This record gives sequence, structure tokens and C-alpha cells, in this order.
Amino acid sequence: MEVYKLPLGPFGTNCYVAVDENGRAAVIDPGLYAPELQTLLREKTAAVETILLTHGHADHISGAAALREATGAPISIHTLDNDFTDGPLCMADECGYPFAPFRADRLLEDGDTVAFGKETMTVLHTPGHTPGSVCFLHGDDRVLFSGDTLFCLTAGRTDFPRGSHDDLMQSLRRLRDLDGDFTVYPGHERSTRLDAERKRNFFMRRLK
Repeated sequence: MEVYKLPLGPFGTNCYVAVDENGRAAVIDPGLYAPELQTLLREKTAAVETILLTHGHADHISGAAALREATGAPISIHTLDNDFTDGPLCMADECGYPFAPFRADRLLEDGDTVAFGKETMTVLHTPGHTPGSVCFLHGDDRVLFSGDTLFCLTAGRTDFPRGSHDDLMQSLRRLRDLDGDFTVYPGHERSTRLDAERKRNFFMRRLK
């Protein structure tokens, strides 16, 4: 599986395109259906089979409906963030994002699997930043798409509507306790390794 990162929009939100060996792709967190994303999909001849949202904030979801219209790929989000996609909870006005309400095609639960081509990822429900925040884990390639739950040396904010610090700490504990090391692709800034975060991340080091 190849992973391509595109920082999109005024907050540099990371959109990821994961592509299997046959060009079948998942797009994770299309904050905008931007020319850069369109160009990457065309250059990689990537056939988008699924659109995966780590949570419902506008800087992660505002391009999802347009991408679905262009590709026919279904949109998936956790059931607890379902009402973020058609109302003010997504904070589009605060973020300054062009946003048109939409409904997801699939509502995810913890432990679900999502597939594209020959690849399969597992849904980890990691609430805190939002109630329905999730990470997508690819066990074979040891990859974790962590959204706004875990970042390099820090963690997601919990002062937005429906955020919960206690839930976030439980989610970080769950990620810390995963078996082995993973490449972590977060929703903002640079990638990291889970082993490095276990040792150096301020929030993870505070966990008991």
C-alpha cells in the first residue's frame, strides 16, 4: 500500500490517499476537493473506492461530497459524528471553509473494517476530540491514520463542542497499548512513530 499526503486548506489539514497495488484507493479526510487532490488521483490513475472521515470537523470533511460526486465512492463516518455533516457542529463558519451539508453513506462502529481493492483497515473508535473520532489501522503495513486524536508530540484539542478530555485520555491509552510499532499519519503536521510517541509525547507519558 502506498500512502500520499496532501496538506489542504488554511489549516494544512492532511488528506491522505492510500492506494493498493492495482490502483484502488481510499481517500482519508478530504478537507477540500482541491486541484492538488484531483491532480494526484489523475497522476496515480487511482480509482477511489471509499472516502473515510476520521471525524466531522469542516477542515476534514468539506471536500467529501464533491469527491463522492466525482468518483461515486461512498462516504463513511462514525455514527456519533453523523450529525456533524449537516449542521453547525462541523464549525465550517469558524474555520472559514466552503461547506455544503451532506449525509454519509455508511456509519461506522468500533471494530468495523473498511476495504479498498486488496487492502483492509480496521476502525478504532477514539473519542475525545469529537464523540465519533476514529483512527484507521492497517495491520499488515503497520500504519495508523490518527486524525486529530494523536499528533507528533501532542494530541487533539478537546475545547470544541462535544469534546472530552477524559475520553481523549482513554483513547490515547488505547493507542499506546496497541501491540508493536506503527507509522502514525495524523490530521495535521508531520508523521511520526507510535513507539516515539510512547516515549516522548507529553500526554502519553502522563498516562497510567
